[in-house]
Amino acid sequence: MFSRRVLQIEPFQVMEILAKAQRLERQSERVIHLEIGEPDFPTPKKVVDEAYRAMQRGDTHYTDARGIRELREAISEHISETLGVEVDPSQEVLVTGGVSLALQFVLASLLEPGDEVLITDPSYPCYPNFIRFFDAKPVSVNLREDYSLDLEEFKEKLSRRTKAILINTPANPTGTYLTMEELRALCEVASEAEAWVISDEIYSGLVYDAERSPSILKAGYERSVMLDGFSKLYAMTGWRLGYVVAPKQLIAQVLKLQQNFYISPSSFAQHAAVVALSLRDEVKAMKAEFDRRRQYIIKRLKDIPGFEVHEPKAAYYVFPDVSEISTDSSALAEYILDTAKVAVTPGAAFGRRGEGHLRISYANSLENIAEAMDRIEKALENYG
Repeated sequence: MFSRRVLQIEPFQVMEILAKAQRLERQSERVIHLEIGEPDFPTPKKVVDEAYRAMQRGDTHYTDARGIRELREAISEHISETLGVEVDPSQEVLVTGGVSLALQFVLASLLEPGDEVLITDPSYPCYPNFIRFFDAKPVSVNLREDYSLDLEEFKEKLSRRTKAILINTPANPTGTYLTMEELRALCEVASEAEAWVISDEIYSGLVYDAERSPSILKAGYERSVMLDGFSKLYAMTGWRLGYVVAPKQLIAQVLKLQQNFYISPSSFAQHAAVVALSLRDEVKAMKAEFDRRRQYIIKRLKDIPGFEVHEPKAAYYVFPDVSEISTDSSALAEYILDTAKVAVTPGAAFGRRGEGHLRISYANSLENIAEAMDRIEKALENYG
């Protein structure tokens, strides 16, 4: 009845946990949400005001399928300022309806049936589904215990079918990011197979020991693709805007897909995004608050027996090893939700190496995080 492509797609477990938490809330339970990966801050007022002005002046129609010129130029200037890399806004930048859509269009432009894409384990759960949807094969490469790359593992997993290496830096769920040395070394590995390196950098600005994380665009590899967007750093998840920076030959193929399957991103949202890229104080304030929560939750989790915490340096997730408590992270997450009324994500959702971990988001108020830690600690006293 249904297509094979759809039937092989696995549900996104984070959204299923959210749905269960919301069912509990409808039963008048007070659930604390630490499962969702989105900022709890409102979109900055300057961004909202610009969207309103754009709608008032009639910017409510189709745009250039590449994205409005003003936004592509602003993205190019932003990359020049933050990375010192020059990209052509007319041929090397394309605005999309979120990073997920950008990744789908890039993979659709590159993959043939039977091709292989190397991804890290653990990694973002949607990546394997994207790859399988195009009749290609995701190949997992284990990260080291500290979540750094094992380049020898990548070399061992290369084959004549390897078309791309897909990385997420900073990473969901681990909150770590790759150094410039690691990125360059990874490009050397990719060059052996003449493979592309696709770098999802949606959390690039949410770094707590630097202005931003190192980017694949600085590696100098001719088959590099950088994906980024506005959801995380600017609290714009619902605006659905991302972008691709890639060689003009690839952008030309992605553009065809956008023209046929999506037409163009929201016009007034794009005008608002131009303003978002100019924000400084608002972004600084949000990052400072995330960092405050990060430091607090790390300390609290380290005090809970059975939690082993590797300190995250970016994004807004902590990924503690809880295997001393349970090697079934799904059962543990369900117990915490049912007993403590705190929603967290089982590590098993992020790959085989994620089992025995929990992903806990600190994109919630410090008060709620503190209460959640109290609840979890109390609930685990009776676990098992």
